[in-house]
Amino acid sequence: MSELEDFLKHPKTDAHNHLNLGMRYASYVPWAHFLIPNFPRTMNGLAEMHEVISTFTRPRCSTAEDVRDVISLSIEDAIADSVTVLEGSIDLQFVGHYNEDYDAFLGMVNSLVEKYKDKITFRPELGLGKTFDDAKVQKWVPILMKSGVFKSVDLYGPETFDDIDRFKPLYELAGKLGMKRKAHVGEFSDAASVKKFVEFFSLDEVQHGIGAAQDDKVLQFLADKKIRCNVTPESNVLLSAVKKLEEHPIKKMFEAGVRLSIGTDDLLFFNRSVSEECLDLEKAGVLTKEQIFKILDDFER
Repeated sequence: MSELEDFLKHPKTDAHNHLNLGMRYASYVPWAHFLIPNFPRTMNGLAEMHEVISTFTRPRCSTAEDVRDVISLSIEDAIADSVTVLEGSIDLQFVGHYNEDYDAFLGMVNSLVEKYKDKITFRPELGLGKTFDDAKVQKWVPILMKSGVFKSVDLYGPETFDDIDRFKPLYELAGKLGMKRKAHVGEFSDAASVKKFVEFFSLDEVQHGIGAAQDDKVLQFLADKKIRCNVTPESNVLLSAVKKLEEHPIKKMFEAGVRLSIGTDDLLFFNRSVSEECLDLEKAGVLTKEQIFKILDDFER
């Protein structure tokens, strides 16, 4: 049995996965019919990553069929890693690929839940970009939330407090509808920002949250509130948010009693499955196998 096999066969969730970028590069290339130069590679922050997205991946995904294809590729690569529960994010912009035909868009999402139900529990997540056109956000999001198709919502973009007030009513609606509330914060921002986002949006979970390790009081706050941080170690290293894996703050967060999960973020860019992330953490001496299994076991089946 390989070292990876112990993690591969263990039931687990991926609660931090952007499905438009959630597939292996080896899966993407045969579909896209092109290579991305010098890829995958370590990048100097999000700006370089977004340059690759704007130059290569976003233009390639231009039709409704493309949207279904990339989501399917990502789900299939999660299945290949024996992920049990996939809380996969589907970006709001894709409604536009369906010409604002909500029934067609929601039907596509539901059809994928049904298609793969015997292999994986796919819980669609509505992904909101902070920089996306606000008129479309305010028009589309309530309709999609009220459909019942999406089980969670995630807000991502620059980790700042600029112009976040406009999203608060949407998060209040999500809470009333019983949707899990998440947001990206604390990958590049500090502990105070993590606490502020949790309180402002009444978050259930934080995407990243590693900045909280800078302040023991914030770690205790997260532990007391049972806020789960969905951490993606490899992306933190490859985007230079963490210098090297051996110094990753997930260890401190675990020891402080913070709920955690280990996710892929964007498998296309970072090339580490959940199982591979787990093995990397063990081999780097960050967490023991027993500690990693404890993290993997903490998910809603």
